[in-house]
Amino acid sequence: MTRSGLTIPAGVALTLLLTQGSARGQGGQLLTLAQARRLALTRYETVQAAREQVDQARLLRQQASSAVLPHAEITSLTTRNFITTAFQFGDRRIDVLPGFDYNIALTISQPIFAGLRDRKVRDQANLGIDVAGRQLELTAQDAALEATRAYYQLLSAEENVEISRRAVAVAEETLRVADSLYRAGEAVETAVLRARVAGSEARRELLQAENGRTLAQQGLSLLIGATDAFIVARPPRPTEDGQPLEALVAIGVKSRADMKALNLQHQVAELEIEKRRGQHFPVISAEGSYVRRRASFPSNQLSSVQVRATWTLFDGGRTGIDVAAARSQLRQIDDRRELLRKQIEQQIRAAYLTIDTLGASADMLTAQVEFARKNAESTARAYRAGEATDLDVMEANQVLTRSERQLSVTAFSLDVARYELQRAVGTLPAEIGGTNSAEGAQE
Repeated sequence: MTRSGLTIPAGVALTLLLTQGSARGQGGQLLTLAQARRLALTRYETVQAAREQVDQARLLRQQASSAVLPHAEITSLTTRNFITTAFQFGDRRIDVLPGFDYNIALTISQPIFAGLRDRKVRDQANLGIDVAGRQLELTAQDAALEATRAYYQLLSAEENVEISRRAVAVAEETLRVADSLYRAGEAVETAVLRARVAGSEARRELLQAENGRTLAQQGLSLLIGATDAFIVARPPRPTEDGQPLEALVAIGVKSRADMKALNLQHQVAELEIEKRRGQHFPVISAEGSYVRRRASFPSNQLSSVQVRATWTLFDGGRTGIDVAAARSQLRQIDDRRELLRKQIEQQIRAAYLTIDTLGASADMLTAQVEFARKNAESTARAYRAGEATDLDVMEANQVLTRSERQLSVTAFSLDVARYELQRAVGTLPAEIGGTNSAEGAQE
């Protein structure tokens, strides 16, 4: 097993492999990226709160529907009169004011017409469910993307640990070679001391990498609500649709869940204007009642049906003010839509350029790592032949380790950036972005 041109003994290589295998074996079951996203959607608090908003929107629709249904109520009254009144009519005694009186009334009322305001309220409630569904979809996408970032952060941290372990193994091999050359009289003691310092620095970086991996795993566990140990594996590279930037911007402005939610809120605001205008129309309702009482004058049973019409002639200009306020709210929503359109365009452009930058960086770093590896190997051979110093070897290995870390971080960041572009465009797959769409929220 070779790295940086130094030959690592078989025992060291086997120990390194067993250490890596044991670390993964003790980690627990494999957690895939798709599983992490699903757990985030089911356990993350913001998604749960968004689902509650959908449930509340459904309740508001039921409340709006109940406003046009008949309203029935029973009222009872018991009275003790200290002064009583009665008169005799033939052989019959009629109580006008008995000593103990009761009154039981059944009243049923039914709205007939209210300027179509009740229908506007129901339409607004239906749109409110759609809005809540879009907000749930948006929140689910954010949660899935956050889980993706945490997952890749853990992957990056684990790869950093592996790079650091290889650097420790190389540093130990460098120390072994330096000590052998020193004992053979071909190197000075300073070279051995420098190799020991380099080994200590490599072990310190390994400790930092392991602590970083622990923190990354804890962060992902908190996000998905995991309590058992788990390991992660690098998923396939996210697909790219290959569309040009302007086409992605157009798709984002049209398909983003937050833009759809604002479009729905625009319709709600238009209905609010119509609802406020409905205050100019009369309110008509029908009411029927049945009364049973002890007092028998003029009868101990009364029943009636009435139709009531109320028309407001003057309200101090309140209706006009309400209409103007509703129009102002509509203009605010239009302004928010325009602002969101600009923000979507900016986010897509930024994500697109980030992918372009990271892609170019990854290509350059790949070539740089290959060059650094060859340089480290040739420097190690030259060191063993006495044509290079220990400083040259340590510097070459440091350059290789640094390049590997940069390439690792850039490669993982590139994958995350592709998902961020999908999130900016609003085209995250349904199994990633959330299971409750605006349509599904109404089922």
